[in-house]
Amino acid sequence: MSIGIFTPEVPVANDILLGEGTVYVNYGVAGEAIIGATEGGSKFVIQRKVIDMKYDGAYGPTKSLKRVDLFIPQLIINFLKLNYTTLGYGVPSTVATYTTYKEFTFDLDIVAADVLTNVAFIGQKHDGKAVKIIVQNCINDGNISLNFKEKTQVTSDMQYTGHYAAATPTTPPFEFREYV
Repeated sequence: MSIGIFTPEVPVANDILLGEGTVYVNYGVAGEAIIGATEGGSKFVIQRKVIDMKYDGAYGPTKSLKRVDLFIPQLIINFLKLNYTTLGYGVPSTVATYTTYKEFTFDLDIVAADVLTNVAFIGQKHDGKAVKIIVQNCINDGNISLNFKEKTQVTSDMQYTGHYAAATPTTPPFEFREYV
């Protein structure tokens, strides 16, 4: 083979993750419920804070002296369904029921009941095997948006951010399960 030429590896069906799935709240524990289905455009983002270990005589970053200090997992879901129940998961809020409508009111204070045990995205790969992304101890702390498009359904973006548990402060609050 010539220098500078390479043959790209073509992905096979078990390597391709599809963009649609189902989102659960409190997955695998008491109170498990389906929040809703997703449409393309959802994301799983892990922000990392990497720090340089300082020592005397170092003029800058040094090999082997970096450490991951923090993982911040975010599950940004593009929901197909939105109602007062699905909107309320992980958001400090109250719902009042009247004879002809339900009134959804946001609260400024975040209480322990607003923090969800977990939010799970259950999707699949092209070969039909499951992929599960679970973000633990999370709240919906992103912007709440409704995308109104001409002659199509309205979709809503929700951002669930995981938080470290006090009992396990060094365990990142997410799991990624790829079934074989």
